[in-house]
Amino acid sequence: MDPDDSDTVEKPSSVVDFDVYGLDASFEGARWVDFFEGLPGRPPWALWLGHREPDSDSGVRVGTLPRQRYAAVMCPNGKDPLVEVAFSGAFGVINLTLPSSTVPRPEGFIPSLVEHAEQQARRYPDWPIVWWEIEGAEVRARVWHFAGGWAAFSTALDDAYLVAVGVGTDPANLSFVPIEDTSVYDADLTAPLDFAELGRKKSVRPEAWLPPPRRDDFHPDQLAFLPDTEPS
Repeated sequence: MDPDDSDTVEKPSSVVDFDVYGLDASFEGARWVDFFEGLPGRPPWALWLGHREPDSDSGVRVGTLPRQRYAAVMCPNGKDPLVEVAFSGAFGVINLTLPSSTVPRPEGFIPSLVEHAEQQARRYPDWPIVWWEIEGAEVRARVWHFAGGWAAFSTALDDAYLVAVGVGTDPANLSFVPIEDTSVYDADLTAPLDFAELGRKKSVRPEAWLPPPRRDDFHPDQLAFLPDTEPS
């Protein structure tokens, strides 16, 4: 390569290069960039935004997954990408509904929950239908409930999958729009994403997280995956 051309070569970037969706203006609570999925120096294959209702432990994470890139990364061998999309939501609700880390988690408990999420993701065609609104259009989404939370996804967009994970809220009748002013999420999505910076911003905003439905004990849905104990 000619050294004189080095400045003209396009370099990989972790800047978001797709439309990102969040709850519409009818939602008045805290908003933040929750996390992203991707490799340093490359555009992400998923971006998740957090929304928490004011004076409440209820909220929704919304994930935008650009279709082609997500399928290329998650399904390189041609598997059904919707299984992975469903799992992204199911894993999210498994993680979100875990009680405080002070509650003992027996060996094998977390892998059992993850396996359950994988099984449910493969059964996504059987998930019930709810209705969402995306950019004013009424669309279908499939939803799965677990441990006081839920995960849902829609394939209505041409170029992205839309996934949501919620606690303390109803998954039906949510309204989504592409985000035009990312400052409401305390973020500049034209700049490269940085895991450490996102973590720092969330650490100084107590409202920028979603508490589990039960903090001090397990939900009955989770108790089913605790290993059997021998009577003393």
